[in-house]
Amino acid sequence: MRFKICCTKSFLLNIFLFVFLKSHGQYISSWYTTDNGLPQNSIKDIVKDKYGFIWLSTDAGLVQYDGLSFTVFNKLPITNLHFRNFYGDVRNDSIIVYNNYEENKVLIRNKKIEVIPKDNSDGIFIKEKDNFLKRITKNEIESKYYSKTKYLIKISSGEYTFYNDEIGYTDKKEKQKKVPIHISEVYNVFFDGETLFMTDPEKRKTYRIYKGEVTPIDKPSLLNAPESKIYWQQLTNQTFIVNNDRIYLVQKYNNELHFKFLVQYENFGNQLFTSLFYDEDFNRLYLGSTIKGLNIVQLTQFYTARKKIPFVDDVSNSSLPFSKNSVIDPLGYEVNKYGLVQDHHFGLNEKYFMFYDKSGNILYKNDNTIIRRFKNSGYRKSDTISFTGLKSFFKSSNLYAISTTDLVYSYLHIFQNEDFKKADYNFRFTGFVNSFLKYNDDVLIGCSNGLYTASLKHNKIKLIAKGINVKNVFQTRDGQTWVTTNKDGFFLFKNNKLIKMPLDQEMYLHTAHYIVDDRQDYYWISSNNGLFKVARKQLLQYADNPKTSVFYYRFTKTEGLSTNEFNGGSMPEAYSLENGDFVFPSIEGFVFFDPKKIPVYYPDRKNIYIERARINNADIIRFDRHLVLENDYKTADIFIDIPYYSNSCNLRIEAKTEGENPDWERIKINNERKYIINNLGPGYYILKFRIQVSSNGDYEYRTVSFEIKPLFYQTNAFKIALLFLLILGLTGIIHTRTRFLQTKNKALKKTVSSISTELKETSEHLETVKNDMQKESDYQKRFIEAISHDISTPVKFIAMLSQKLIEVDETDLQKEYFDSIHQSSEELYNFTMHLKQYSDLFRDKNIFENDEYCINEIFNLKKKLFQEISKEKNNIIHIEEGNEVYCKINKNTMSCIVHNLIDNAVKYTTTGKINLSANNKAGKITIKISDTGNGMSPEQLTYYNELYKTSSDDDIIRFKNYGLGLHMVIYLIKKIKAEIAFSNNEPKGTTITIDIKNNIDE
Repeated sequence: MRFKICCTKSFLLNIFLFVFLKSHGQYISSWYTTDNGLPQNSIKDIVKDKYGFIWLSTDAGLVQYDGLSFTVFNKLPITNLHFRNFYGDVRNDSIIVYNNYEENKVLIRNKKIEVIPKDNSDGIFIKEKDNFLKRITKNEIESKYYSKTKYLIKISSGEYTFYNDEIGYTDKKEKQKKVPIHISEVYNVFFDGETLFMTDPEKRKTYRIYKGEVTPIDKPSLLNAPESKIYWQQLTNQTFIVNNDRIYLVQKYNNELHFKFLVQYENFGNQLFTSLFYDEDFNRLYLGSTIKGLNIVQLTQFYTARKKIPFVDDVSNSSLPFSKNSVIDPLGYEVNKYGLVQDHHFGLNEKYFMFYDKSGNILYKNDNTIIRRFKNSGYRKSDTISFTGLKSFFKSSNLYAISTTDLVYSYLHIFQNEDFKKADYNFRFTGFVNSFLKYNDDVLIGCSNGLYTASLKHNKIKLIAKGINVKNVFQTRDGQTWVTTNKDGFFLFKNNKLIKMPLDQEMYLHTAHYIVDDRQDYYWISSNNGLFKVARKQLLQYADNPKTSVFYYRFTKTEGLSTNEFNGGSMPEAYSLENGDFVFPSIEGFVFFDPKKIPVYYPDRKNIYIERARINNADIIRFDRHLVLENDYKTADIFIDIPYYSNSCNLRIEAKTEGENPDWERIKINNERKYIINNLGPGYYILKFRIQVSSNGDYEYRTVSFEIKPLFYQTNAFKIALLFLLILGLTGIIHTRTRFLQTKNKALKKTVSSISTELKETSEHLETVKNDMQKESDYQKRFIEAISHDISTPVKFIAMLSQKLIEVDETDLQKEYFDSIHQSSEELYNFTMHLKQYSDLFRDKNIFENDEYCINEIFNLKKKLFQEISKEKNNIIHIEEGNEVYCKINKNTMSCIVHNLIDNAVKYTTTGKINLSANNKAGKITIKISDTGNGMSPEQLTYYNELYKTSSDDDIIRFKNYGLGLHMVIYLIKKIKAEIAFSNNEPKGTTITIDIKNNIDE
């Protein structure tokens, strides 16, 4: 109905249309009191801030609501917690509220509460000369307005006052204007922005006042109806009309007022509601009662048809479209989304199977009978077709089928004719037949033990998948073929293969019932626990590539459904009506909805905040992108603050800690939206969050960091200091150890040196011993050689005399020989008696005697030894007399030297003379032994002279080219540091001269 109102003023008035829009019919109501989150049951005011959070004013503090939980602020530094109405400016992030008696002023800004200084100019009560102005920010139906009290409403362009039934307007320049109408009740006043509306229910008039100028609207309307109540809140700029429990939201579009019907709320006037707020973003109505708490009404476009017939349940299964907006079930109940339309009285029948035949007749099942109700009789007349063991019956395309059982096998009989007289195809199965679908030239048969395909051309069946209990096989409008099961999820049948679809997070789609696709390319899937919506392309992409993501949106009672439990296993199960509504069966009736009008809710990417934490269950604190935790923390709750007022199962929040969790972990939402930190050691961590913000899987990301303080021994400084101390200690240890090792090394060196010295001494000793042994060996050798040499001549002589003794017979000659043998033997015996002294020749290092002796003693001794031999060779041994020479050279050495020289002289002289002489001149003893024998050749003379001069002692013994005797003599000469010379004797023979230093000091 449209009214055009003209004012008597000279300018054209704006046009206002009062239009009624019916928007919602059913709702889900939830009450919140002190029993489930509120601090107190008196709700004074409700507002939504700039960030999307709902705030409540109560008599026990301020409350913030994020769609999941209530956060109570009741520990403020104020005198009382009895808060009043909100005012301020939401767009400028400024919400003001006073407590009782205006003792304290509180500012809500940036999701935080702050107590600020009072300003007498903007309080609820403002002093004006001798009176007080009471500021009004909302229309309180139950409040009493007094005519003698001056009321004030402030707006951007000025302010309006109400006093003594008169209205005054003062602009910003303080220019006052009297509004030429009278007002009886202030609660009939509301504002829309800068425009004041006032109703007069008695006269059925409405007044529009803009800057003090009045435009009357004389026609009756919902606004000025006597039974209408007006609820207005200046801060939210919302006005509600409640008329006979019907709640309307006043909206203005293009200077037209619209009354948007929200809900019919039974017994609204009995609940003492004083504050209303409608959240258009989530289609929710908030009702605040002064005694009963908060009632949140979820407005919905889901309609559950209830018959409301006593003792008749609303459990629904199969149905058929009956009109463009109604359905009929096997019991004959025709219902639309508002409830029962008509009862066609089909009687009690099974609810699971129902079809139209080609003539529009309705077929359904009752025990072993198929009942056919005829369309041409208005479905009042019927006939029946009976089958033994009838279990179920189906229709797909132009084929009909019935399933029977003999309790051993199940049989599927397929008919091409709807009279069901004779089956055209028959198949036998071991499991129960639950579903049937014509698929190209074959049929798909779903059984309790698997999925089969049957060839009608060859009358053969083939197993496609075993071990699954098939519930239903059907095709969606887009031509895709689907298989649902009783516990194994649902599948896409494609290219003669089953492709299993992913499940939802809670795995409710394990028992998916049926799928209907809308014209917006979404699938709607019913289940035992909710109705799911998913993008068609996501499921089909998943069928081609299982690595792609699928995002399900779940509808439950939170979104306005009467129940979460839908029914399945019937034929047909769900479909679309001519008017576009979808119909799904549930345990509380058929659910009707227009898929285009069912919104999905995702968080606003701008309104995601991570700035609160609770450590060890203490009070909640705020932080700015970085949180510091003490080392002794047990748990830390990081809150993800999102104003999200729909089902939390559709709120996908994931988190991961860099370096700890490589994969995103979905946060399970219970009573709070939070991420729990525990069991982490000291360190610096980066915590990342992502929140799904669209059905396409788009995410909004947030990052915070947190630090867990180390204990003093876990700090870097301590570790550095400890490392320094360790290095210092290690250095000290190394230094001490080095010094110790150096000391030990010195001692060891000393020991080694001592040992080395000892070893050297030992080595030298050993070498000496070795040399001594070698010398001893040489000595033994030389001793034996010397003895052999020295006794060889006497022995040889004795042997020669013995031989002559044998050869002669003359007694005198024999006696002579015996005497010579006796004499030689005795001298040889005497010689051997002195072998001990003789043995010291080569061992004894001492070349001098303590006492002197006469050299002639040695001459005489040797003369006697060789006397007999000389005599035998007709030689004379002569010792020069007259000068006795005394000597201190070792006597044995001198005896050996003289012995060998005389031996050589005797040996090489025949019929000659051997002369022995010794003299001492100037302390130098000269011994000469000469003979007149054969003499030495020049080579021998040269050899022995050179041997004495150039060769070492060892060489003298080693090079014995001309016999042992003279070599031994030269060796002994060198030992006593004497000199020897070999020369020819005149006229013949050899002279050997020995010069000896008789004094030891020389």
